[in-house]
Amino acid sequence: MIPKKNPEVVWRLEKGMHEMAWGKARKDEEYEDMGVITLMIGGSIHQLNLVGAEIWTRINGVNSLKKISRDIASLFGWEEKETEEAVMQFLKGIEERGWVTLQEKAGPAGPKWQGH
Repeated sequence: MIPKKNPEVVWRLEKGMHEMAWGKARKDEEYEDMGVITLMIGGSIHQLNLVGAEIWTRINGVNSLKKISRDIASLFGWEEKETEEAVMQFLKGIEERGWVTLQEKAGPAGPKWQGH
């Protein structure tokens, strides 16, 4: 599965908050409630915490669920299988909000040419 961002979502990484959240995470302090990415869509403003931000920044229409999950598991020192389930839940939640679309992996893109 390959997630793709809705082009109508405007977003900004809050660099100071991102760095502060990582500092807390490295010290095993609470960081989950800190908003590090601001999303704007349809007149609404939302924030993602550090984990959500790390997932969001890896959504590019190319990275698969497995690739994103491996990256997140590595970053946070989590088990890959549990991380994949958590990332999938997150993606389904933001898909319901219209922030991403989830596409099954397709074969190579482009037209298939037939010789004459």
